[in-house]
Amino acid sequence: MYDEIIVGQGLTGLLTAIWSREEGKQVALVSTGLGKIFQSAGVLDILPGEDSRFADLLEKYKLNACSRLTIYEAAKKYFQLTERIGYPYQGNIEAPITIITGSGNLKETAFYPDTIKPIPEQGHVVIVGFEEVVDFLPKYVKGNLQKSRPSLHVDTMTVSLGKGSSRTMSQLDAAHLLDQEKVCQHVLDQIKLKMAAKKIAKPELFIFPAALGFNNWRKVLEQATIQLQAAITEAPGMPPNATAIRLHDKLKKEAIKLGVRFYENTTIIGAKIEDNKVQAVITSANLEIKSESYIIAAGGMLGGGIEKTATGYKDKVLGLDLDHHGCYMSCPENVWLVGASNGMNVTQYGITGGVYSILSCYQTFTARKQHMKLGGLQHA
Repeated sequence: MYDEIIVGQGLTGLLTAIWSREEGKQVALVSTGLGKIFQSAGVLDILPGEDSRFADLLEKYKLNACSRLTIYEAAKKYFQLTERIGYPYQGNIEAPITIITGSGNLKETAFYPDTIKPIPEQGHVVIVGFEEVVDFLPKYVKGNLQKSRPSLHVDTMTVSLGKGSSRTMSQLDAAHLLDQEKVCQHVLDQIKLKMAAKKIAKPELFIFPAALGFNNWRKVLEQATIQLQAAITEAPGMPPNATAIRLHDKLKKEAIKLGVRFYENTTIIGAKIEDNKVQAVITSANLEIKSESYIIAAGGMLGGGIEKTATGYKDKVLGLDLDHHGCYMSCPENVWLVGASNGMNVTQYGITGGVYSILSCYQTFTARKQHMKLGGLQHA
């Protein structure tokens, strides 16, 4: 028997699994797919899909003034984890930065990895694309960027990765190629030659697709920064992009290293419930997995944890009744909800995402610890 079973391996599921395992709990993670993090931009906005401020977060999620400290504690814990796993995030929820996306449009974000830099109001930037990657077009990106930054001088260029392919390369393919030092140097040499030919001198920033290496991203970033003598940023866009997938890869490897048991490609079709407690979850292979407690981090409607039907919302995990907001009408006492599993009231364009994902994980983590101290649950 496990101490905790976590359903879902998106950002909230993996964070919850790691933080629980760090507390010494025996943890299993059950998932059907890979999690919506694979389709994200890899940055954490205050509210997904729109520019917003800290006050908007408090209003959206009905948070009180005490939540300010909790959010800072959650961010600190998240930053410490990402630093430890080798993909550091930074940021300040009260001072979001403006970044560029793969389309050239600008957006504000709160928490972001070291591969992301803010876009200046003015100065000189160079947008670099790869011939083999067709979903990042420097001239198109420039056109959209200059609508928001008319005072910014923008140059563009396209270089080759020097590797042929029988299919169109994704940005993730390019990231894996740039892990190779020879490929990275080949790209940088072309950029320097084109700068000389175009008489481009001392730009402040280079903008690349979200492809600056995968496992060796830090070395690629450092090499580019030194040789081009400027700041470097990725422009995260359409999935799969390395900005987001690096995060998922690092978190999953950390969970495995800590001893989290993964039940992947496993669909839960129901649960055994007695005395208002879930005794076990039942999989489509007729396997019963037992635990003291259960944490639902299945991503709500877009993540597959909740289904919209003609008569309302349907719980796809435990098979329990949901109200017209997608919330459990009667939640078993050993079940905890994270992120979008709390219903439609906490979603924005169908997801929670962003800062609230971190906050929700941290709130569940601290509430679980307090519950244990009060003797609410006993370990097997």
